[in-house]
Amino acid sequence: MSGFVEALRAYREGALSRESLLTEVERQLFEHRIDAVALLKLLNEEHARVRLPDNLHSAIAARILHWRDPRPAAVLPDQPNVARIPARDGTETIVIERDGGGVAAAQVGDAVEAAEAHRAEPVTLGGVLQGRFKLLEPVGQGGMSAVYKAIDLRKVEACATDPYVAVKLLTVPLSGFGHSLALLQSEAQKLQSLPHPNIVRVIDCDRDGRTVFMTMEYLNGEPLKRQLMAPDFKGMPPAEAEGIVASIAAALDFAHRNGIVHGDLKPANIIITDKNEVKVIDFGISRLVAAQHGHGADGRPWVAALTPLYASPEMLEQSTPDPRDDVYALACIAHELLTGQHPFDERSALDAREAGMRLQRHRDVSRGQFKAIEHGLEFDRERRTPTVAQFLREFRTHRRRSLEYMLLAGGLVTIVLLAALYFGLRGRSTPASSVAHHAALSSFEIFRDCPTCPLMKVMPPGRFNQGSAPGDRGAQPFEQPQHPVAIGRPFGMSVYEVTLGEFREFVAATQRKITGCTVYDGQWHERPDLGWSDVGYPQTGTHPVACVSWRDALDYTVWLSHKTGHHYRLPSESEWEYAARAGTEAPRPWSKNTEWACNSANIADLAASQRYPGWKVHSCNDGYVYTAPVGSFDPNAFGLYDMLGNVFEWVQDCWHADYRGSPSDGSAWVSSDCTQRDLRGGSWFTSPQYVSVAARNRFDAGYRSNTIGFRLVRDAE
Repeated sequence: MSGFVEALRAYREGALSRESLLTEVERQLFEHRIDAVALLKLLNEEHARVRLPDNLHSAIAARILHWRDPRPAAVLPDQPNVARIPARDGTETIVIERDGGGVAAAQVGDAVEAAEAHRAEPVTLGGVLQGRFKLLEPVGQGGMSAVYKAIDLRKVEACATDPYVAVKLLTVPLSGFGHSLALLQSEAQKLQSLPHPNIVRVIDCDRDGRTVFMTMEYLNGEPLKRQLMAPDFKGMPPAEAEGIVASIAAALDFAHRNGIVHGDLKPANIIITDKNEVKVIDFGISRLVAAQHGHGADGRPWVAALTPLYASPEMLEQSTPDPRDDVYALACIAHELLTGQHPFDERSALDAREAGMRLQRHRDVSRGQFKAIEHGLEFDRERRTPTVAQFLREFRTHRRRSLEYMLLAGGLVTIVLLAALYFGLRGRSTPASSVAHHAALSSFEIFRDCPTCPLMKVMPPGRFNQGSAPGDRGAQPFEQPQHPVAIGRPFGMSVYEVTLGEFREFVAATQRKITGCTVYDGQWHERPDLGWSDVGYPQTGTHPVACVSWRDALDYTVWLSHKTGHHYRLPSESEWEYAARAGTEAPRPWSKNTEWACNSANIADLAASQRYPGWKVHSCNDGYVYTAPVGSFDPNAFGLYDMLGNVFEWVQDCWHADYRGSPSDGSAWVSSDCTQRDLRGGSWFTSPQYVSVAARNRFDAGYRSNTIGFRLVRDAE
């Protein structure tokens, strides 16, 4: 019992957060260190001694009761058959099959499968999926889904700081279990290719018996719908509304460029996090339902998966989803954000079209915004704004016109002021370098130079000790001597390794022929028939690109620099290690406990040893033998993913046998023989002793392997 009392004391003293306290309660219950009844009694005694906040006391009590006596979740009465689907990023989707249109209504030899579906156990609070994901509390329920906060028991066992995930249960009729599972898995694979800061990341699909579920990241925040439905909401300031619209547009534009249409965009599918980030969820779910159902038993189109107030006429008429359907929904949301009112007085697009309704300009909407919204709400798809990027440009024209008016009205004043400034500063010289051609970026700012460009994050200037210290266990001579390095300027580092999807765009644009790769299948082979698009193991667009040489990576940076007008390059060894260390001296995030390694990196582990017996591996299982989708593991303290493991990463530097004579300013060391280039970070193949932020490797500049990829640096202008 002392552990629980100590955790409460730490919380009261401010040393433990509310979430950390709840995590500790879950951990102690999971490890059977305390009996649930005894813990509940102790909680009440402590509450009587020193009163806890009522909401915290209730939250702890609820968790204890869930472990002691799991209760049925609040499932709609006409949805007795439940299927749940988990994903590795921490979110789960639960599918509930209805009698009226689901498995029970299946025909043509499906009687056995339908009967089995009726025996599916209902979803329960406190229930555990795959022995891993425990449902803690309902978060929300809509027409298509029920969302639960869950805890990943593997992360609890590994003492991870954030073990929470989201579980979404789809409350839609799915006919044919096998077909439904295949469709959901296919949809998840598409959604995994969308690593974007404004899109909730989907990790994976799986099943627990007949329970199918999809896992995604858990977000602290609330849906935009809650703000819009507040009784006193009359619209928000234009700048705030425009920021939300721009974030939604960025997510949609990125998805559209990757061939994915949302299909059911609405305020309930937009989350505003506690950090004021905008996240879009539920991409493609309505298309999944439409693909299975088409028409209902009464012969009418099955549109229950859609939200009519935000659906375009074509979506309501069951046409194939198109990016312009998302534009229609975005225009509806933009109007509500500015005015607090639906553009057609809570009527669907079909009803509004039938009634001959036309959009009326609200007093809080500028003429430019009105024209943009009106264009986006055209009932005819062919006349509607073709892309979200164009919608956003049109939506923002009010700022440019206001500026033009101000310039015209104040033209004379401006000329006088400029003249005074000129004569006042005459005789002084201004260095050309002080004139910025691009907006300055602040430390740790996240940015993307184009919708399909890699996501970047600004690394601040700083100092660190590069290389291994003399006493570091397993340190190699070429990692020494350890020496101080000062990074004098900020630089952008890619948040993820360059993905297969990002590299594919480069190959398509340049028509390059990149073939030949050294691959591992128990032993190393040179395979002239393999390459970046087929590395010898399964990959999707969101996996890190592999089978690329140093020269291939360099060509990518040149192409991206030309495309964006910004200078992209490979990181120097010093920049790479500075970003990997992220302000710490430790050689790896998990210190000496290799069981925690699988939270932070995709390296040689028990999953790999099952495929390749005899490997030296970490004593944990991350579920991946080969590469994992980028961002599948915990980021480092700088918010960068996969700095260790997944794939080796090329850097600029030429190989040197040690650090004697190396630069101390963070620049690349490119003197002497440059036939071999450096690699950092390790890969899925790397054994424990060689996984370190100081570890180095090398290969010829033209060498390609299915363990090697790269990440980028962009100079901060």
